[in-house]
Amino acid sequence: MKGIKFLGAQGSVGVDSSTTCIQITKHTLIDAGNIISSLGEEAKYIDNIFLTHSHLDHIIDCSFLLDNLYTKRKKPLKLYGLSETIEALKAHIFNNTIWPDFSKFNIKNSSLPSLEFVKIKLNEKYKIEDGVYLTPIEATHTIPCCGYIIEKGENAILFSADTYKNKKLWKKINTNDKIKTLVIDVSFSNTDAHIASESKHLCPRFLKEELLNLKRDNLNIYINHIKPPSKDDVTRELAEIGIFENNILNDGDIILYKNGKKIDSHSNLEKKIVKLNNIGAALSQQENIDSFLQTIVTEAKNLTQADGGTIYLVKDRKLKFKIIQTDSLGIDKIITDLDDTWPDIPMYQEKDMPNKKMVATLCALTGKTINISDVYDTNLFSFEGTKKFDKSNNYRSKSMLVIPLKNHESKIIGVLQLINKMDFLHNKAINFNKKDEDTALSLASQAAITITNTQLIKGLEDLLEAFLRSIIFTISKKSKYTAEHIERMVQLSIMITEAINEDKEKYKDKNFNSEEIKEINFSALVHDIGKLATPEHIINKSTKLEKIYDRIKTIELRIEIIKKEFEILLLKNEINQQQFEEEIQKLERYTKIIQKSNKGSEYFHDKDVELINAIRKTKYMFDDKEYHILTEDEAYNLCVKKGTVTEKERQVINDHAQISIDVLNRLPFPDKYKNVPQIAGNHHEKINGTGYPKGLKGDEISFEARILAIADIFEALTSSDRPYKRANPLSTSMAILHNMAKNNDLDKGLVKFFYDSGLYMKYAKKFLPAKSIDKIHTNFNDLE
Repeated sequence: MKGIKFLGAQGSVGVDSSTTCIQITKHTLIDAGNIISSLGEEAKYIDNIFLTHSHLDHIIDCSFLLDNLYTKRKKPLKLYGLSETIEALKAHIFNNTIWPDFSKFNIKNSSLPSLEFVKIKLNEKYKIEDGVYLTPIEATHTIPCCGYIIEKGENAILFSADTYKNKKLWKKINTNDKIKTLVIDVSFSNTDAHIASESKHLCPRFLKEELLNLKRDNLNIYINHIKPPSKDDVTRELAEIGIFENNILNDGDIILYKNGKKIDSHSNLEKKIVKLNNIGAALSQQENIDSFLQTIVTEAKNLTQADGGTIYLVKDRKLKFKIIQTDSLGIDKIITDLDDTWPDIPMYQEKDMPNKKMVATLCALTGKTINISDVYDTNLFSFEGTKKFDKSNNYRSKSMLVIPLKNHESKIIGVLQLINKMDFLHNKAINFNKKDEDTALSLASQAAITITNTQLIKGLEDLLEAFLRSIIFTISKKSKYTAEHIERMVQLSIMITEAINEDKEKYKDKNFNSEEIKEINFSALVHDIGKLATPEHIINKSTKLEKIYDRIKTIELRIEIIKKEFEILLLKNEINQQQFEEEIQKLERYTKIIQKSNKGSEYFHDKDVELINAIRKTKYMFDDKEYHILTEDEAYNLCVKKGTVTEKERQVINDHAQISIDVLNRLPFPDKYKNVPQIAGNHHEKINGTGYPKGLKGDEISFEARILAIADIFEALTSSDRPYKRANPLSTSMAILHNMAKNNDLDKGLVKFFYDSGLYMKYAKKFLPAKSIDKIHTNFNDLE
């Protein structure tokens, strides 16, 4: 046996709890609290019981073992115990008053007695079969009592028995590296500490005090002997000192010698139901489909004690490998679509004939559970793939349980395949039983429904993102550069968000989960949705005079007409050649001034405004008809000091932020994305309160909206596809960003982080031409 099995692990008898009884080998137990009901017919093989002490909960089945199996025994039952324990058994149990003295009865058809008493000594090692040694050690209890060091090879488990505070126990652990695991008695809650003290048991508070004696950090600690009425309180109090529910032993649990791992048998049906419900709740909270599927396989293996498990998903009339786990080989793989080492299994052959040769496809086709005792001893299915796997991994597949994943519409969406139910005590594969089938099928049903729901939710989220991206496509038909701005701004927003997640200094306490990152992604995607309502001639205004068309051509035509009029005057001799040339030169100078002013790529100075206004006021008279070079509106547009749009047009553009909020507030975003309207709509707000559309300031602007603001502005400063301006070099863009932070337009901390983290350069190398990437001279240290 590779470990020990707790046939009973509790401090009293209850509906689903049995008292102390540990199976050490096929023929040997420690204590006799639960032999008959746990071992059944196998109890006839028990020849040796090493007792810890003579309290009833530890000896009760000594009598019933002989009573039930008297006629089937071939050897005497030997009861080992301290001298005081043996004397108590003789005087008070096997005394022909309480129970027959079986030591006086011979085994049927034999001269050997049915019962023998063997006295043991503390700290003396006793050799048991299967290479196991037991060493009794002193326990502190109300009567003489001993625990045991259970030793096999280079590994040992120390079982404390019923005990109170015991410094000798900790000394043995601290000085014996073979002891990998401690099983210790904690019977009562802290509320009943006085009872624990009087009855010489531990409570969590006492255990905490005892652990101060432990000088090792590599000891597995498990708890047994909890009194059933105290279990909830003890479990909670143990958790408070760092010992959690998984370290509390239940009937049927196994502890392995080598690594101290606990194998949870879940043999009790009620516990299995609770476990399944807990798994179902845990599965429903997972979003990542791969992690979700891994959990299904892991829990299915745990519930059925399987060594391996595989999940196939049905897609395009094929079974696709998705998850492969084999514990004994250390395999835990997620199979991606790019992994061609695990080819799909066709569910249909030529002429649409169902593929019934493969056990997994038959399960998927019929929806029936298939239980195979030995895959090498059946001709019902082809196991070429299984045998190939075995050969390449030095493995031996034996028992197999194949379960359909059937959702609430009775549609088969996949198959769960379990390999080699393990008898961990004897380290061998055994058959899956009917309880395993029922348990696995119950889990598979929960899993299938959850998979369907998860895929549906993911599908709806994919649809939402696709819808939001379709808005960018729509905007691109109206303004290509605006759509490209959105694409780059989205990427930069996510770059900033992920960098904050990775930061271990400034933003070490700030972390965005996957849903919050997706919320920022959605917000960035739709931050300019309001521009759908912005007139095209404004959003694409590449020159100051552009409306439906660039009115510079009209002005140039007017000037040409005026030139012709002067030419007519020259021909009529109403002006001389010098006058003509002077007027033509003046008009050509006006043309150049207007053409330059129309570009809007540089700051327009006051002297330039005066010049344009002077041109506007200039008029010409020909044949009593008045001619002007510029209209009042044209002059107004040409006098825009920065960019190409007028104040009225700027306000129309700025209105897109409020329109974005209004549009997004009409969309029924799920709760986890409910902040999309405010994040997207507030990216033009400024820390100092001078932004738009609401004039928010300071903490009124969310951290997420501040991220979008920086991404939006930096992309606009560095972009080279704007029709109304030239791209700034990187140094100029960073200087502007710095000044905006200095003036409290932008979040100072975020702007400094943007610089310190090197994100600006990472973005530049990805999106900017090499000629735009120059050295940064701005000092960002003043943004503290």
